Amino acid sequence: MAEWFDGFFDGIYANVLANTFDERRTARHVRIVKRLLKLRRGQSALDVPCGMGRLTIPLARMGLDMTGVDLTPLYIRRARRAAKKEGLPVRFIQSDMRAIDFDGEFHGALNWFGSFGYFSDAENLAFARQVFRALRPGGRFLIDGINKSWILSHFRPRSDEMRGRVRVQTESKWNARKGRVVSTWTLTKGAKTERLRVDMWIFNGADIRRLLRAAGFREIELYGYEPLGRLSRHTRRIIAVGRRPRT
Repeated sequence: MAEWFDGFFDGIYANVLANTFDERRTARHVRIVKRLLKLRRGQSALDVPCGMGRLTIPLARMGLDMTGVDLTPLYIRRARRAAKKEGLPVRFIQSDMRAIDFDGEFHGALNWFGSFGYFSDAENLAFARQVFRALRPGGRFLIDGINKSWILSHFRPRSDEMRGRVRVQTESKWNARKGRVVSTWTLTKGAKTERLRVDMWIFNGADIRRLLRAAGFREIELYGYEPLGRLSRHTRRIIAVGRRPRT
């Protein structure tokens, strides 16, 4: 049985993603990642999922040994071309992020832009445990996503906006029992229209702290942004950072 994200990113959404962040915001996000993961030049990091390498490539420019993993072949091809054009030795792997198989390889890992929570509760936890295994002792894992506490007070069942040349219309329902948002996205570019389904787990600080602890992480820190600061119910996004114990 196909899952909602199978094929979601292959079509018109690629144009939406390309028009979501400008260079200034990307540079700000890269600085946040490097700072919170406490990464130094020459250290290794895993970006999963990495999309088209929006953060992977700038982090590689800073002297980090980067690996990016993403399910969508189109994104991996574009990321590889961009890295090659700059002469950056970034490793890009096309794979479902639930299938990663690294063992103590990375000093840090990141899951950015609401890409955590695609799966069932058990699979979300299993993925966090795989990232835990991929990290060296003392390595940190950073997750960015929408803050559930903010969603509860700002929930919009419908939206209609332009992202570049794409019209994005959404109809959403909040499933309070499961803590998930189920949406129908209608993407229109010129004469082409796609209707897509999204089913995401949305978390608050307590939720993500509990999951990271269950996966083995400790010293879990929570932030709100933008700008980066204290997490509260008024901050739209949440960043969580957990550390794999040294022993």
